[in-house]
Amino acid sequence: MWTFVSPRLIVYGDDALTFLEGEKANRALIVTDESILKLGFIEMVKNSLKAEKIEIFSDVEPEPSLDTALKCTKIARDLQPQLIVAVGGGSVIDVAKATRILMEVDIDPIAITPFTDLFELGYTKKAKLIAIPTTSGTGADVTWTSVLTDKVEHRKLTPANREVVPDVTILDYRLVASMPKRLVAGSGFDALTHAIEGIISIWRNEFSDALCEKAIEVIMNNLERSYNGDAEARAKMHIAATMAGLGFGNSQVGLVHSLGHTFGAIFKQHHGLCVALFLPYVMQFYLKSDAKARMDTLAKKLELENSEMLIDKIFELMKKVELPTKLSEVISRKDFESNLETLVMNTLNDSSLGMSPRIPDYEHTRRIYECAFEGRKIDF
Repeated sequence: MWTFVSPRLIVYGDDALTFLEGEKANRALIVTDESILKLGFIEMVKNSLKAEKIEIFSDVEPEPSLDTALKCTKIARDLQPQLIVAVGGGSVIDVAKATRILMEVDIDPIAITPFTDLFELGYTKKAKLIAIPTTSGTGADVTWTSVLTDKVEHRKLTPANREVVPDVTILDYRLVASMPKRLVAGSGFDALTHAIEGIISIWRNEFSDALCEKAIEVIMNNLERSYNGDAEARAKMHIAATMAGLGFGNSQVGLVHSLGHTFGAIFKQHHGLCVALFLPYVMQFYLKSDAKARMDTLAKKLELENSEMLIDKIFELMKKVELPTKLSEVISRKDFESNLETLVMNTLNDSSLGMSPRIPDYEHTRRIYECAFEGRKIDF
């Protein structure tokens, strides 16, 4: 038996925020970050809400920590909101997702798994959760995982459960119209990685395949145009990111994210950049696995001859949106070598690894890092 999990509603368009006018709640908590606050998006949201009491938590940082989620949870427990609205990128949405559960259930987030019955632990879903993404990449607005950073152990925690999924996601194109080019590139490759990993995951299924395949097509045809300021392409990328989120959220990611999670936690790099750096190298590693047939099929649907040409196309797209194509463009050799052992071990302990079509051992993982650092082709 398999299930497909998604929000109850996906609202999209140039005026999608007006959906909030129909929401009824006496107490609402808006979760965001300082940059979104400065852009004026929160005022747009507040003007649409009819709640009598609205509190704002704006302390979310990039790659949010467990401590931040617990801080937001304390505010939620005091307020007891009937509505939680997350306005921001994946970091903001992940904190809001964790907060909705932790405000009711006293549980270590790492203990929240797909098999945890939260209702048995006292969860009653007191607060409705609405996600309003302001970037086009994470898919956090539709997935059943929240990613938090353990700053002590320098690793990512991924509490996952179908009850983590927001009730509604709102895709208002106005909120991504002024995204910086660097963020367009990083978030776009985050979405592309989600879709490619989702379509070759060992948990893939007919529903996830359809969404991932369409998302890949839209991203490959629109990311460069969006990066260069095309408004129509920017809107299409916003929808594609949520499509990819629905796809991989129901099939899961793999080795690329294990590497990206680890690299980002240690070197404090944007998640989209991290997964982009590893995507083509992992695809090379998968050429000697059952995933090659899937990648060949995908390549042909994109009018390319085979997987190798698809990988070349991805490297080409990275350069067009001015992303680095090897780790040595991001960190020094000294920093790389001094952290290599930790990188390898944390990757092998990352939960995403289990859904990979080819799981590397210690030596393979070390060599993948070395190839990605130097920009060498993987042929093992």
